[in-house]
Amino acid sequence: MIKSYLLIGLRNLLRNKVFSFINIFGLSIGMTACVLIMLYVADERAYDQHHRDGDRIYRIASEVKGEKFVAAAAPIAEGLKRDFPEIEQSTRLLRFPGIDKMLLRDESTQKQFFEANGFYADSTFFQLFTYDLKFGDPNTALNGPNTIVISETVAEKFFGQENPIDKPIRVTLPFGDFHYTVKGVFRTGYKSHIPANLLLSMNNDDIGGWVRNQTNWATNNIFHTYVKLRPGADPAVFEGKLAAFLDRNGGADMKAAGFSKSLFIQHMPDIYLHSDYGFEVAPNGNINYLYVFSSIALFLLLMACINFMNLSTARSERRAKEVGLRKVIGAVKSSLVGQFLVESLLMSVLALVLAIVFIEMSIPVFNQLTHKQLNLMQLPGVYAWLALLTVSTGLVSGLYPAFYLSSFRPAAILKGKLFNTISAVVLRKGLVVFQFAISVVLILVAALISSQMTFLNTQNLGFDRDQKIVLPLQTTEAGEHADALRDALKQDAQVTATTVASTYPGIENIQDALFYAEGKTIQDAVDIMSAHVSDGYLETLGIELKAGRSFSREFLYDSSAVVLNEAAVRALGYNEQTVVGQNIYLDWRGATIAMPVVGVVKDYHFQGLQQFVKPLLLTKAPFFSSPNNYLIASVRTNHYDQFIANTEKTWQKLNPNSPFAYSFLDQDFQKNYEKESRTLELVKYFTLIAVIIACLGLFGLASFTAEQRVKEIGIRKVLGASVTGVVALVSKDFLKLVLIAMVIASPLAWYLMERWLQGFAYHVAISGWVFLWVSLLVMGIAFLTVSFQAVKSAIADPVDSLRTE
Repeated sequence: MIKSYLLIGLRNLLRNKVFSFINIFGLSIGMTACVLIMLYVADERAYDQHHRDGDRIYRIASEVKGEKFVAAAAPIAEGLKRDFPEIEQSTRLLRFPGIDKMLLRDESTQKQFFEANGFYADSTFFQLFTYDLKFGDPNTALNGPNTIVISETVAEKFFGQENPIDKPIRVTLPFGDFHYTVKGVFRTGYKSHIPANLLLSMNNDDIGGWVRNQTNWATNNIFHTYVKLRPGADPAVFEGKLAAFLDRNGGADMKAAGFSKSLFIQHMPDIYLHSDYGFEVAPNGNINYLYVFSSIALFLLLMACINFMNLSTARSERRAKEVGLRKVIGAVKSSLVGQFLVESLLMSVLALVLAIVFIEMSIPVFNQLTHKQLNLMQLPGVYAWLALLTVSTGLVSGLYPAFYLSSFRPAAILKGKLFNTISAVVLRKGLVVFQFAISVVLILVAALISSQMTFLNTQNLGFDRDQKIVLPLQTTEAGEHADALRDALKQDAQVTATTVASTYPGIENIQDALFYAEGKTIQDAVDIMSAHVSDGYLETLGIELKAGRSFSREFLYDSSAVVLNEAAVRALGYNEQTVVGQNIYLDWRGATIAMPVVGVVKDYHFQGLQQFVKPLLLTKAPFFSSPNNYLIASVRTNHYDQFIANTEKTWQKLNPNSPFAYSFLDQDFQKNYEKESRTLELVKYFTLIAVIIACLGLFGLASFTAEQRVKEIGIRKVLGASVTGVVALVSKDFLKLVLIAMVIASPLAWYLMERWLQGFAYHVAISGWVFLWVSLLVMGIAFLTVSFQAVKSAIADPVDSLRTE
């Protein structure tokens, strides 16, 4: 019987080529989009799932004055292990402020490379986190002083396939050169919120002494702290004890520091998709985006299924006599339903074959858009998943048409009295409205995201980000020669200004400290972001000075002076017109330091536009970080390749042992919006797919509608109807449906975009013009889709349609 159903199904496919093409092609691109999105979602959900005891690991995060951040003070990890018997082990991870990359050098071969994502880690790191070590023992790899564990990728750069255990490697930092011993190589490919390439023992000669001296429970909250609970321990009960624990151990330190803080926990497997606080280890994903893309996948597949349902019911007259004859000769409803379901499953299987071809063709582009390395075979249970997708698609597509067609009464069919029921027509129109409503929502969302991205790219940031070249000074040698490099660059007429600083706008490498105004105490202190800069910083970046002056080598006391932004002036309670000449105060290592204010700058965006401008302090005082992390040059040239080549020659003369690297400030700033840019590109592509699917269905329905009304059109033409009139006759009903879809979709799109824009401190206003233009665009697309068939019917010779009358 199944064989009979398949043969009948194949004959119907071949007999109705347009119908078959629309359905198979529509289902295939719906399946393609669905599989690609599921690959992306599965990859995002795979983060931190490889740790053996991941369900028992928690990160300790902090909250101070309403601001949440995911790090803690140095003593907290050991204190937790000591005071809580339910904690099996604790560990800390540290990315030292001001160090973006570490220079690694193999003294024996003279190979050297800058490596990003280097972290200092406690010896207990591998007791919490599961990493498969290709070489070395995870239980002892970080136990000794000055030991380092490197990724397989880093190991291959230096040592090839050789076992590098116990080999020396030199790590060069802005504050010195340090010798480490390789004690482990971990395999790459793990998906983790900790994207480590290097793990350096916290017990070392470079920052080890500083770490051991961090005994204050209130300050220097830069240690990412993790705990593993014992089996059966209740995390909620444990979290409830943290307030008393912190007060008992750190109450005096917090009182002296002038603020209180609280601790809370984050379940480690949830961090990547659910955490977006300050001082994250690395940029995380976003669970809301996964919900959005999963919904898009479902809707796209459903839209393709709707095409099958609509076209099958619309062309029911062609199958009616077949159904009537089968019922007359004894066929029961269940066998007819089975036949039609087999036909829809056959179409679904053919669509899957085509979809696999489309997937393999589109994955390289999709990987480029998402910055991933996805492939179909990495999907867990790929064959079962594809089989489920195929069967569910076939059933969803075929169930309603199967029951609808099998319900025809044979007597009415054979008398030629078959007609579409009102409910079937209403359902068909409702499904068309649903399809175009989804398409309209996606088009509106894509348009508004694009508008916001244009806003982000063109918004006045309060400084000049264009034509700024940044040279990282990540070695001792480069830092010592920073002034000599500045002087050399100034000899080039293309260089208009230079400066050296600990940070620059757009990167997260910035610290904060507590400052208070004259006449106040540490209890009144406010948190202010702090950056070390040199003279020329304001001039190089084009930052507007509102009061006072910039830093200058001519003023000796500038070594302790500060320049504030407007937000910092307001936070401290000063007036920007009178603050110049006043002091602000910092409690530093037991002493109170007075810092004179010499200038006020207009607020500028040193962080992405997702955040409001925070209070900022610029200073030449080297309290907070390495003063020479970056050299920034303002350049006016149309020949950047030549300028970069000349700069590299100058660099190598001054820093022969330090690799040359550079970036452009505007591109670095743009990285703040990478997540949004990828979202826009994905939404644009899936919007295009949605429009194609909707138009395929509309084209098919228009074809069958024109075919059903061919005699009516012929009579109208005989009576003098124009081509324009016939086109309007065929098109108007469909355009009404599209208009209804616009009315339904617009409020939904407005709501979704309002929610999304709330993630930006600065954003565009949602304009009604966008809705108007999108409405005209969608109506135009729909009209072109329908009018092709309408014009074809309108220009046909009426004699052909009326020949049998």
